[in-house]
Amino acid sequence: MSTISIAHTGNYSYLPAVLKENQNDWYIEYYAQNPQTLEMKRFRTRMNKAIKRFSKKADARKYCLDIVSRLNCKLMDGWNPFFEGEDSRLYMPLSDVSELYLKEMKKELRPDTMRSYSAYANMLLNWVSAREPKLFCSLFNASKATRFMDYIYDERNVSARTWNNYLKMSRAFFNWCVTKGYTKENPFNKFSLKKKEKKERTTIDTDTRKRIAEHLQGNPFLLVCMLVYHSLIRPKEIRNLRVEDIDLKNHTIKVSASIAKNHNTRYCAISPQIEALIKDLGILKHSQSYYIFSDPETMRPGSNKIYDSKFTKEWAKLRKALGLPSSMQLYSFRDTGIWNMLKSHVDDLSVMQHADHSSLDITTIYANHYDPNLVKIINENTPEF
Repeated sequence: MSTISIAHTGNYSYLPAVLKENQNDWYIEYYAQNPQTLEMKRFRTRMNKAIKRFSKKADARKYCLDIVSRLNCKLMDGWNPFFEGEDSRLYMPLSDVSELYLKEMKKELRPDTMRSYSAYANMLLNWVSAREPKLFCSLFNASKATRFMDYIYDERNVSARTWNNYLKMSRAFFNWCVTKGYTKENPFNKFSLKKKEKKERTTIDTDTRKRIAEHLQGNPFLLVCMLVYHSLIRPKEIRNLRVEDIDLKNHTIKVSASIAKNHNTRYCAISPQIEALIKDLGILKHSQSYYIFSDPETMRPGSNKIYDSKFTKEWAKLRKALGLPSSMQLYSFRDTGIWNMLKSHVDDLSVMQHADHSSLDITTIYANHYDPNLVKIINENTPEF
C-alpha cells in the first residue's frame, strides 16, 4: 500500500487516488475501506485506451490528472466504490440511525412516550455495542433480533407485557428504517406477541373508598384519587393538568390532546364532591398556567409538573397505612369508576367516551375486573326459585 496517509470521511477511510505511469501501463490507483469488513481494498482503473487518443504525453497526463482530481473530490465527499448500485444508507451504523430516529420521533411523540423510546434505544445500542460496536443498521438481522429479545426476556427478567412493549417499539423503529432506506427488511416482523398475564387489579369497594377519603382529608392526593375514579382521568394525564383546565361553570376539566393517551381532547365531568375539594384546596387561587400538582412535597400548584413517580409513591404509602391488598392499585379507581357507571345503567357509549377508550371492547374489559361483593349482590337481588 502507498505511503500516502489514509484519509477519513464520515464513517469511512480511503487512500487518495494517484496516477501511476509505467512504461507500457498507465492506471489510476486508490484504496477504499470495505464498510462490512473494514479492510482497505485497492482499486485500479487502466488508462491505456484513453491516452491513445492524445498525440502528446503531456495532454494525456493532464487528462488523467483531471480524472484523479475529480475522483478524490468524490472520495472526500463520502463516495465509496462499495456503494455502487446500492444506497449508501445501508452502510450507516445503527447508533447513527437510532439518533436520527429519535430526533424525528421527538416531533411526534408525547414526552412520556419519548422517554420510553429513548430508554429502549439506549438498551438496544448498549446490547449491540457490547457485541459489534460499529454494526450497520442493515446488518441487524433476524438472528440478532432473536438474541436481543431473548436477552430482554431472560436476562432482564421482564414480564410478557413489557416484552411485548419492547417488541412493538423494535418493530416501529425498524419499520421506520425500512421506509428511510437504512435496511431492506424488518428483522422483528416474524415475532409473535407473548400471551399477557391477566391484570391483577381489583375494584375498590365503597367502605374502602370512605376509609381512603378520611385518611387523606386535606391532602391533595385525595383529589388525584377522585379524578381517576369519577372523571376517569389517567394518572399520567393528571400530572399534566393545569389550573386553566378546570371549568366549574360547566362542571368539567379539560384533558388536551397533547397530554391525552389517545391524543383526543376531551372534557371530563367533575362531581360536586370534586368541585368542593378543588375550592377547599384553594387551587383556583393560583395562576391559570400553573400545573395543578407541582410541589414534590405538598403537591400544591406550581410552574413545574410533579415528578413521574410521585403518585405511585403516595399510593404505596397509603396502601401500607390502611393495610390494602397489592391488587388494589391507584389505577383500580378507574376500573371501579367504569364498573360502577355501567352497573348504574350509564349507557356503554357514554362510558366509553368518558373513559377515552378506542372501542367498546376496551370498556368491556375494564368492566370485567373481580368484584369481591359479587356473590352478595347476586344473592340479594336474584328472586328465589
